[in-house]
Amino acid sequence: MKEKGQMNMDASQAPDNARTNQQTISHYQDTAYNSQHFLPQKPRQEQGFLRRMMTRGQHFTFSETTASITVKGLDEMTPTDMAEEEKSPKPMYWNAEKFIGESLNGWSQSYVFMVGMANTCLIVVLPLSYAVFLFGLFLGKSGIAVGWDRTYADIFLGLTLYATLPCLIIHLHSRFLNAGYFFLAPFLKARRVFELNRTTGMVTLFKKGKPFFTHPFIEFDCVLLSSPTQQGLLNYSLTLIHRYQNYSVGVPISGSMGANHKVIEYLRFWNMVQRFMDISQPLPDILVLEPARLRDPTTIAYDKVHGRDPRYWRDMTDEEFAHRMKAIEGEQRNTPATGKAIDIFKGPNSKTSARKKPTNKKKK
Repeated sequence: MKEKGQMNMDASQAPDNARTNQQTISHYQDTAYNSQHFLPQKPRQEQGFLRRMMTRGQHFTFSETTASITVKGLDEMTPTDMAEEEKSPKPMYWNAEKFIGESLNGWSQSYVFMVGMANTCLIVVLPLSYAVFLFGLFLGKSGIAVGWDRTYADIFLGLTLYATLPCLIIHLHSRFLNAGYFFLAPFLKARRVFELNRTTGMVTLFKKGKPFFTHPFIEFDCVLLSSPTQQGLLNYSLTLIHRYQNYSVGVPISGSMGANHKVIEYLRFWNMVQRFMDISQPLPDILVLEPARLRDPTTIAYDKVHGRDPRYWRDMTDEEFAHRMKAIEGEQRNTPATGKAIDIFKGPNSKTSARKKPTNKKKK
């Protein structure tokens, strides 16, 4: 989700909602990733068999970032959804400082399964059961009045009390949750999986809700892992794997976009992640990060120069947004997903290009 509009910049520097009003401008730390200024990285060490198997996939290099984005997954949040999210006191999963990945805990997974089963029963199984039940009464030789004996009454009562009523309760409970009444299910807690921090430049993997490891972003290799499905298709996972430690797990960063897209869409997502972590570049221009643009120093400066409309995405209708997403997908079809590769083992001046790029000093 991206592109720019025009509007007077006084508005772009003023908080435009309650959530933004309570937040301050981010300040970068010395450890933040800057593609224009970083120390050359050490070469990779020899890896054992298990490590080689874990990193067996397509490697995506560090690169100069572009405005390229993937619409996969990101197009599921509409401007209407965004308006509701901005009313919530809970921080967005992606903001000016952090990109956070979460998953359902065991209770949550069980609850989602129960809701799915209940909805299936209400839509298919129970109507069919009642139809068969009534069909038997109508065709009974004695007619409904005589055929409605104790056995039929017990069957009808059991079907209603022990199947229909519980399914209705579960369905209504899920509807209340979807409407925002989360206090009705305190056991449904999300489990944090990872965190990418733009202001510190750190990547953290969590295990059982606690940090398992934390390392600088530039120390990770990005690998597109794949595994076959039962139908013979490939499921993909974009994973950050630490270059210098033999961890048996990596950081799965592409959960929000799904597992069944073209390889180039994951490369575009990697471009967005690099752009988010790179303090020399503005934030990716997407709907979910639009409120955060008012809080990031590099992005504020960029938007001021380019006259970007601070509510470009949020003031669209859902139909306009969907149309724009399709247009972006078409426009990007024949364009590179990333810029020129950066050799992180040689340093920031290794971009296989003779031209010098102007650098903007950033506040750290």
